[in-house]
Amino acid sequence: MVIDLLSVTFYEKDSENANNLIDMILKNYNDEDIIIKNEISRVGNSNTIYFYINEDIIGKMDISYNDFVNMFKHYASVGISSYIIDILEPKIIEKIIHTNYYFLKPDEKKFIMDQFNTSLDNEIYDKNIDVPYKVNRKAKILYKLVEFLSKNSNLNIEGFVNFRLGKYLEDLYEIIDRVIEEYMMKREYNEFIKLLKYFVNIQEPKMDLINIIVDANGGYHFLDGENRIIDDEYIRGLIDDLIDNNLNNDDLLISSLITIAPRKIVFHFVKNVKNTEIIETIKNIFDGKVYICDDCKICKIPKNIRGE
Repeated sequence: MVIDLLSVTFYEKDSENANNLIDMILKNYNDEDIIIKNEISRVGNSNTIYFYINEDIIGKMDISYNDFVNMFKHYASVGISSYIIDILEPKIIEKIIHTNYYFLKPDEKKFIMDQFNTSLDNEIYDKNIDVPYKVNRKAKILYKLVEFLSKNSNLNIEGFVNFRLGKYLEDLYEIIDRVIEEYMMKREYNEFIKLLKYFVNIQEPKMDLINIIVDANGGYHFLDGENRIIDDEYIRGLIDDLIDNNLNNDDLLISSLITIAPRKIVFHFVKNVKNTEIIETIKNIFDGKVYICDDCKICKIPKNIRGE
């Protein structure tokens, strides 16, 4: 005669995951005198694993039967929490992305999945004690499992996740939304850069070279290839028109460069740039045409002249 210890139900077509779950549950159990047996029952996609012992073993235990069951349930909780995090969670994430973000292309969904995993790996739950978020959420799941199994001997994993781990699912949704938002912003940025790059490439350059001096206040000043203030009436008129539109310094800089479309752009005193991302943006728009200089006649202008 056998005595049941625990039954665990989950939904999975692949029978290999049943063996993985069994291994996870029994991983930390190492009592060679008391052998825990298991049996798998499958009905469609529903798999139930029954863990049990032979009745004649009870008399050989060093601890009470109830203490043994509680001990085994604790080991089982550790294994099941690992199963939820390592095997079930990627499927939950994939389902959320496919359901809520169905408009994304397959390669975009894969990219989001990869970014999500990277985000989780880098997430810190408490910076004061440097606890990785993955470790923290596994601990919370373990606590909930121990609490549940202290009063129950039958566990449906999917039901447990849906009805007992609401905060865990909320956290997953929140991180996915954040990753998606960052991805969409980056995609829109890349599309915008692509459009500006196209606009620059189709127009005739109005200057061969333009020098950009960044003063101590982060302002931009334009010199031609002879290191002289640009005096071309047409180009000056374009720049003045942009200034009249109340653009900020960065917008003015990009708009001026796109309008002039020079063959070569050289920045001087780039360390004075307030928004360092603007340099990368300009490099992306004017691919291969942007240079940073720190050792020329302009760069050697005395500080009192260049406003530092």
